[in-house]
Amino acid sequence: MTANQHDNTPPHLRQVLAGATDDTSSIKDQTADTANQSDYVTPPTSQILFVVFTSMVGCFDFLIYFYLADVINQAFFPALSNSWLNQLQTIGLLSAGFLSRPIGGLLIGRYGDIHGRKPALFISLSFLCAATIVTIFLPTYAQIGMLAPILFVLTRLLQGMAFGVFSPLSWVFIAEHASKHSISTYCSLAVAGLIAGNLAAVLFAKVLLSTLTMAELTSFGWRIPFVIGSVLSLVALYCWRYTKETPVFTTLKNQRNSTPRYLQVFSAFNQPLALTLSLIIAFLQASLIMVAVLLLPKLIAIKFSLPSTFTNYAILLGLIFQLIGCLFYGCMADRFGTGRALIVAATALILQALIFYNQLSYGNGDYILLLYALLGFCSGMIGLFPSILLQLFPTQVRLTSLSITYTCASAIAGTALPVALYYLTNVVSFSPALYLTFVGLTTMVLGVYLHHMALFNQLDNLQSSTISNR
Repeated sequence: MTANQHDNTPPHLRQVLAGATDDTSSIKDQTADTANQSDYVTPPTSQILFVVFTSMVGCFDFLIYFYLADVINQAFFPALSNSWLNQLQTIGLLSAGFLSRPIGGLLIGRYGDIHGRKPALFISLSFLCAATIVTIFLPTYAQIGMLAPILFVLTRLLQGMAFGVFSPLSWVFIAEHASKHSISTYCSLAVAGLIAGNLAAVLFAKVLLSTLTMAELTSFGWRIPFVIGSVLSLVALYCWRYTKETPVFTTLKNQRNSTPRYLQVFSAFNQPLALTLSLIIAFLQASLIMVAVLLLPKLIAIKFSLPSTFTNYAILLGLIFQLIGCLFYGCMADRFGTGRALIVAATALILQALIFYNQLSYGNGDYILLLYALLGFCSGMIGLFPSILLQLFPTQVRLTSLSITYTCASAIAGTALPVALYYLTNVVSFSPALYLTFVGLTTMVLGVYLHHMALFNQLDNLQSSTISNR
């Protein structure tokens, strides 16, 4: 890409998208400079494994409720005779965990931008661990009545506050350790850790539900996964001791003369393009995570009668293929460019969503599981979004800015989408397919826009080419 191409880019856009300030460079350039070696700096294996493991543990702790919702509802809430209200209660309680995410994003994100990514990870993991341990000892509705659901919801809010910042924190942590030519791959590994945690929650719930009776589950069985989650969280906290602060933040901390103020976070939002891109991308990712695998089987069951094999294995297969797709698209972005990867992934998602619902409408269940697995693979494009989000904000306010935008988008997606899609599916059976098509079209437009935009044509060359034209 020539210098003339970059000269046509507005200076304010160049600064925001590259994260370039007088004392702050983008992740990629800083990583290379800090390492003082070639551009191909590989993060230590221990750092990668730590991020993947902690992402898996955090997601397991947060989502196990979703797969044991019927059991936990019986333990903590008065019985509802209306099945529709019971399902709505399940969706509402899942959404409750998303409401407190922006608070955690603001507080812990701010702390991470001042004191470092490693201390912020400790705080996030500690709150996750504490919330999981508290859940083990919560009294049930049969023991203390209406106080039980209140305590449970408060614990979920605390857990959501800690988990909300954990995802963007893990992306920042691994990206600021990574080579500037492989950020998409490493970010997709962090997202794959979240998917693996989701998968572990599904498998454990299936084993638990098939092993214990309903009476045993409501009595003590529902506490077992939280015990395991607590142990894994303690292991993650122990492993934290052996992690290192990111080279990017270490360099910034040594160079800056003052603590970044909250106003600097909002100054990063003064650029409409950066703010718009971050909110759109964060919402697309959050909604795909929520709809493509978690909610879709429940939404399908509202209007379609499917074989028991689909109900038993749909989420499991969908998550396995989503994990594979996540890694595939992450590698594709580093090889061919993020814009191209987004276009390919969006096209595949649209086609697969329409093919899947077309098969449902004809009542032919022979290929339903296979088509659902392929839909899960297509939704693996969630692994592409973090590497773009990370570069929209400068290092000194990166974690706070990213956490606020991501958690706000997640809160909207996690609270509004389940209720809206549940209602719309009762009216129009293929509403989920229409929504996935909308997500695909939006992603396609985003991919085309980024691909033809000078600064985003090649994300791996973004900072070096920008600096050369200063």
